[in-house]
Amino acid sequence: MSPLHKFIDSLTIRFHQAGFRELAEPVMLCDVKEKYNYIVLLERGHLVAGKEQHKVAPDSFYFFPGGQLICARHGKNPEKELSAAAFMDPAERSRFFVPISGLQLPAASKEVFVTVSFEVLLYDTIPFFEVLGLPPFPLVADTEFGHLIRFIALESEQQKLGRDKIIRNYMEEIIIHLCRYLDKQPSFKPYLERLEFLTDRRLVDIVNYIKDHLSGDLSNKILANVAYVSEDYVGQFFKSLTGKNLQDYIEDQRLQRAHHLIRTEPDSIQEIAHKVGFKDPAYFSRRFKLRYGKNANTLRGHDHKG
Repeated sequence: MSPLHKFIDSLTIRFHQAGFRELAEPVMLCDVKEKYNYIVLLERGHLVAGKEQHKVAPDSFYFFPGGQLICARHGKNPEKELSAAAFMDPAERSRFFVPISGLQLPAASKEVFVTVSFEVLLYDTIPFFEVLGLPPFPLVADTEFGHLIRFIALESEQQKLGRDKIIRNYMEEIIIHLCRYLDKQPSFKPYLERLEFLTDRRLVDIVNYIKDHLSGDLSNKILANVAYVSEDYVGQFFKSLTGKNLQDYIEDQRLQRAHHLIRTEPDSIQEIAHKVGFKDPAYFSRRFKLRYGKNANTLRGHDHKG
């Protein structure tokens, strides 16, 4: 059985953004690093991607895993190069890649592509594709996969009822397609084997216990008993497998749950803070604003208006 079968239900997908882009002028990207996983669908035009100089055909895809270097040539014979700093600047990037509406695509003579960026986390904490160490790779033309990419980009640009829920559902399908593709390719087998070290039952028990007991005591002493390791070692054990501090992970899980409850439950902010394990509402408010860039009352007011 493929290692992926053990983990597919433990993946969390966080959508970042998607959209249709028109190429304003040919440009090269060399050694640009993207934080998020990044899929490019070439609608029409010219795209050469990766260090192997893969020529992407129309209606085909190229996948850049998060944290990996992006090397790509957009358009015919590009002479200009977009530096890493310029790529991270939305205004500078939009000089070459112009956002357009998927509902009104330009004339057939224009070069157009679609992008989707997202995170995939194992146990809600480990960057999945990053831990595999996957290099960027092409995907062949696939009608269903193309439909998913285009539909997410269309949903993203419109403020329709239930947009976020639809995007979540389609993103899950995209990740399943990606995992099935990886599972079928013998060349990816060495990367998938890296998942084996994450099958440690103790890690799974800790993650599941945290998920089910966010309102309770999640001290290192309690979690050490869950994993049958010493209190002094449990933090080191968790960080060695996930790369994250254990108590930081717990706080992040509590804030994520609070974010969900604020948007979906009628309880007061103070009640929600208590439900997810924050005893001090003022401290919760500070941490929530630091994590999401807005306070909890603003989030609730915004959602109610929507």
